[in-house]
Amino acid sequence: MVRLRLEAGESRWRYAVRLLVVLLCAAALLQAARPGVYSARTGAALIADGDPAGRQFREQQEYIADELDRQVPAGARVVVDSADGNWKLRITELATVRGIVVVGDGGDLVVRVEFDPAAPHGVRVVTRRAGGA
Repeated sequence: MVRLRLEAGESRWRYAVRLLVVLLCAAALLQAARPGVYSARTGAALIADGDPAGRQFREQQEYIADELDRQVPAGARVVVDSADGNWKLRITELATVRGIVVVGDGGDLVVRVEFDPAAPHGVRVVTRRAGGA
């Protein structure tokens, strides 16, 4: 605990400035902790909620990431082929996080996600050589 008290020979003005600095530091610390608290609360709510749609989406993301690891060789450059901009962004993020180089054109492989109810988690990751059919 920080104890602030007027020291011998210290003016009230200096004491007030010290007190203000302590209050500003405390406020900054609380502001810095807000995003972490928000993330923890959101994560706990997602786990506790048990939302089936949210769970299916997370399982799809994990499955796609695992398939990217399995199907894309190290050092390969990939082009993400998706008409849906959201899925293109998601696949690009998943690939980038795993160290896969994603390019706009001229890649070695083309990666696409197809929605198939018979596939694991309802999605299938299709990888083909660039320039091929």
